[in-house]
Amino acid sequence: MVKFGIDFSKKTFDATVMEHGKLDGKGIHKVFKNSSQSVQELIQWVKGQTGVPDLGAFVFCGEHTGLYSEAVSDGLAEAGCFMWLENALCIKRARGIARGKSDKGDSREIACYASRNLDKARRHVAPGECLDAIRKLFMQRRFLVEQRCALRKRSKEMRGVSKGNKALAVSFRADNRLDAAYQSEISSIEKEIKRLISSSEELSVTYRILTSMKGISFVNAVALIVYTLNFEKFGHDARRIATYWGVAPFGRDSGTTLHATPHVSHYADKYLKSLLSEAALCAMRFCPSSNIMRTGCWPRGR
Repeated sequence: MVKFGIDFSKKTFDATVMEHGKLDGKGIHKVFKNSSQSVQELIQWVKGQTGVPDLGAFVFCGEHTGLYSEAVSDGLAEAGCFMWLENALCIKRARGIARGKSDKGDSREIACYASRNLDKARRHVAPGECLDAIRKLFMQRRFLVEQRCALRKRSKEMRGVSKGNKALAVSFRADNRLDAAYQSEISSIEKEIKRLISSSEELSVTYRILTSMKGISFVNAVALIVYTLNFEKFGHDARRIATYWGVAPFGRDSGTTLHATPHVSHYADKYLKSLLSEAALCAMRFCPSSNIMRTGCWPRGR
């Protein structure tokens, strides 16, 4: 199989292919515009450079950079190519000591990583239209909630230090109107997300199962669906999902001196971990039977 390394940036992406068995070489490199329209151009360039017409013979590997890697990765997956999105930290640590940095050099290193670690490859699956729309709406909702919280915090601080100042009354009224506008837009987005979930039988079943659990409501349920691609991203592996969510403990043992109590890893997504932690606290408060500290299922000190 022919391995290609792709380094994504905001406006462009660099692609490099290494000749078979010559990982010490510079490889063949080209820069493309970072858009879905460049997918076919990339495929034609790949076929021209390798002389292989079968797309199944290619493995494209790139760093998972969120929005910047989305268009090209989804386009290659939909075209039938094997697209592999790898964690950037894994590629960085496998690179070893490096001096200097460039997009061209990064794409070459990614191609080398793909060649040496092909056994770790996982095919990227583009989310369906409905799930993709829910994901984008949920990201927009998260942004609006953060902006509203920042507005409320600033307004509260200003009111506390400017009591009796009539000149700031206009500013406070503007804050109230903006807060109401944020809340209205958030509510509108939530209604649209619920409508999209209801339109998909598969997502509806998952949503009903999740919200049937104590402490899990709209935000946690949608976040679980979105970030795990309806639990298909990790091959339905509960341990991998718990690790990604930041709730799986890991210990540290070495020789006779290092025996650390298992703790969750700081590599987890902090936002997702906070959502699940709030859900657990809510369940412990309003459903005593689920209080894991009382039942002893969660050892103290972890």
